[in-house]
Amino acid sequence: MARMLTREKERAEAASRTKSQFLANMSHELRTPLNAVLGFSEILKTEAFGPLGARRYKEYADDIHASGCHLLSLINDLLDMSKIEAGKYRLHREKAALASIVDQVGRMMRGRASEADLILQVEGPDPALIVDVDIRAIKQVLINLLANAITFTPAGGRVRLAVRLEGDAVAIQVSDNGIGIPREEIPRLLRPFEQIDDAERRGREGTGLGLALSNALVELHRGSLTLDSEPGGGTTVTVRLPL
Repeated sequence: MARMLTREKERAEAASRTKSQFLANMSHELRTPLNAVLGFSEILKTEAFGPLGARRYKEYADDIHASGCHLLSLINDLLDMSKIEAGKYRLHREKAALASIVDQVGRMMRGRASEADLILQVEGPDPALIVDVDIRAIKQVLINLLANAITFTPAGGRVRLAVRLEGDAVAIQVSDNGIGIPREEIPRLLRPFEQIDDAERRGREGTGLGLALSNALVELHRGSLTLDSEPGGGTTVTVRLPL
């Protein structure tokens, strides 16, 4: 029995490594042609070499570029998740003002919130608060959480990004007054590729990677991510990072 369990464990680990390697290779191969699509659609979109003619051509170029950017973000999420699962993701820590990170993310997401007819409130911390983090990773976490909140909050709603100190940790909170999540589904959503399949969520963008990837990146920082939600009552995600 012990030998059989050992063999099964080794087989499962080998399958996991193969899957992670496949995702990493696939993501890398897809990014190369996608960068060309983004580059050329950007040239068409900006009409760098002169007018395109009919207005519809520019609209098509805008759509191609927006779709390419969305696809690239999904590929990057897949690549990062596969690296984390394979134990090959390395943080590049540096000291930075948390207020600057929060402000940059807020400016990046404000347009998306406006398009969805939502109010985005950003309440940054004291500019003197310094954190030792992988800036790209923390930005990615906050962008993922805000994107989720915007996606699942109906028009006219509110999304809030706020920061507060909690002893020897800093708590970054993303809250909304959207459709919410059943409490029993919360643990499942922190696993990769998991989504809730119901009428309110069907047809909305997403691969089920955002929360799982954010949780993994926060844990690499020795922090924690907690979710508090209920159907119809909105969702609050709290990221706690040690100071």
